[in-house]
Amino acid sequence: INCATISPPVHVDVEKLGNEAGAETLEACMASSMTQAREGKLYLMCGGNEKAFRIAEPILKELASTVRFIGKAGEAAKVKALVNMVMNINTAGLAEGLALGAALGLDLTMLREVFSQTGANSRVLETDGEDMQNREHSCFFSAGHAAKDSGIALELARSLSLDLPLARATKEQYDRMIAEGLGELDKSGIAELTFKDRHKHSGDRL
Repeated sequence: INCATISPPVHVDVEKLGNEAGAETLEACMASSMTQAREGKLYLMCGGNEKAFRIAEPILKELASTVRFIGKAGEAAKVKALVNMVMNINTAGLAEGLALGAALGLDLTMLREVFSQTGANSRVLETDGEDMQNREHSCFFSAGHAAKDSGIALELARSLSLDLPLARATKEQYDRMIAEGLGELDKSGIAELTFKDRHKHSGDRL
């Protein structure tokens, strides 16, 4: 059972090699935080042979509050790539909204509350908004992982000749975090690049 976030073709290759060796393999992609993992409340998206999935399902249910079979090998990894791509875009967008609000002199606690009650609401606002405001970036999902996972999604898009400008711009921001020594911060640390007078390199590209 492979829970790593890797490209879909790797899962396909692993299944093939496993079958050649007389073994069954399964991808169990996680869409959850470390806190949920510790509490046994993961959201697992599984791919591979459905018979193998049914055998492993009781074990997986001990780890997760939701276990979902997506399809053949590689399919769950595709869904995971899209989950993280959209999450990363939302995170970058929230950082920019809060940064502009701060530059305009708005009260960010008020702004976050308004966001939560309007079309600006998101799961990321709930998990990362206050951390962005308070510069609390203890790592639950690192900027480095965000860059990697956005890269997986972009590679899938390139293979289909599909242009994803928002995903590309988001990955560039996370790559910039890594280049500037911020890659081990939580993904919420992307706010350090957008708020004025925070990170020493912030604003260089304006």
